[in-house]
Amino acid sequence: MAHAAEGLYARDQNPVTSLMAEEGIRAMAQALRGIVRDPIDVAARSKALYASWLCGTVLGTVGMALHHKLCHALGGSFGLPHAQTHTIILPHALAYNTNAAPQAMKRIALAINADDAGCGMYDFAKEVGAPMSLREIGMHQDDLDRAADIVCANPYWNPQPIDRGRIRSLLQDAFDGVKPRTWKI
Repeated sequence: MAHAAEGLYARDQNPVTSLMAEEGIRAMAQALRGIVRDPIDVAARSKALYASWLCGTVLGTVGMALHHKLCHALGGSFGLPHAQTHTIILPHALAYNTNAAPQAMKRIALAINADDAGCGMYDFAKEVGAPMSLREIGMHQDDLDRAADIVCANPYWNPQPIDRGRIRSLLQDAFDGVKPRTWKI
C-alpha cells in the first residue's frame, strides 16, 4: 500500500500510475480485511496478489518520497523489519504530506473508506492487527535523533519540504504508536 500511496504524490506520477495506485490501495485494503476474517479465503488472497502486482508496478514506474526514505533509514541503519516498518511509518508520512498533496490524500482516503488518509491508514492498520509502534518492532528511543539525522542528511524528493524538527516529531509519534498528528505547515 505504501508503494501505491507514494505513487499518488510522486513527482513523476501520471494518470495511469495514479489509477493503478488507487486501485491497488483499495484492493489491498479489501483483501487484508478478508484475510483477517478468514486466513484461508482464496478470493481474498487472490485479491491480495492482484493488489500487490498493482502496487509493485507503481513502485517500479515512479519515484518514491519521504515514507520510503524513512523506512530505508530505519531498516538499513537499525535493522527493523521491512513490512512492519512500512506499516507503522505510512500513516505518519501521509499526515506529514497532507497539505502538500491534498488530491492524493483524498484518493487514498477514498480507497480505504476513510475521511483522512493518515488517520484512516492508522485505523486500518490497527483493524487488521498490524504492529502500531516502532518500539514494538525493536527501535530504541535513543536512536530516534540519529534516524532523523540520517533521513535529513540526504532526503528523497518529497512534496512537503523536509524539516528535521518535524521529522524527529514524526519518528517520535511512530515510536510511541500514536495516531498521526495534523501538521500545520
